[in-house]
Amino acid sequence: MDEELHFQILKCFHLFKHCINPETSKIDILPGQNKVLQCLNAYGSLTPKDIGDYCKIDKSTTTSLINKMLKMGYIQKESSLNDKRSFVLHLTDLGNEKAKESLSICHEVNNKALSQLNDEERKTLFKLLNKVNESLEDEIHE
Repeated sequence: MDEELHFQILKCFHLFKHCINPETSKIDILPGQNKVLQCLNAYGSLTPKDIGDYCKIDKSTTTSLINKMLKMGYIQKESSLNDKRSFVLHLTDLGNEKAKESLSICHEVNNKALSQLNDEERKTLFKLLNKVNESLEDEIHE
C-alpha cells in the first residue's frame, strides 16, 4: 500500500488533521471551519457555492459549516450586488482574527511536514501534486 498514491494522500490528510484540529480547537475553530476561514481570507466575499468549490466540500457540508460560522460570529451574510436572490459571505473582524490564527497553525504544521525536503524537492512536490489534481479534475469534468 505504500506505493499507492491514494493511500499516501489519505495518510497525509489524516496526519495533517491530527496535527491541525487539536490546535484550532483551542481557539474555538471546529473541524472544517479552518479551510472556509482561509478561503474567505484569501478570496474575499464569496457565495456558498464558490466556497464549496474552492474547499472541495459538498453542498450540505458547506451549508452546515456556514450556519455554524454565522452563529459563532465568524462570517456575515450580505445580499449579492449582482443577484438579490443570492448572497455572499465575508469574514467579520472576529473571523479575520480566527483566519490569521488558523493560518499560523497551518504554516507551522506545513513547515514541520516539509522540514526534511530541500527547496527543490518542495517545488517538485507541489508541481507534481498540482499535476495529479489537474488530472483528477479533468476526469471528474469529463
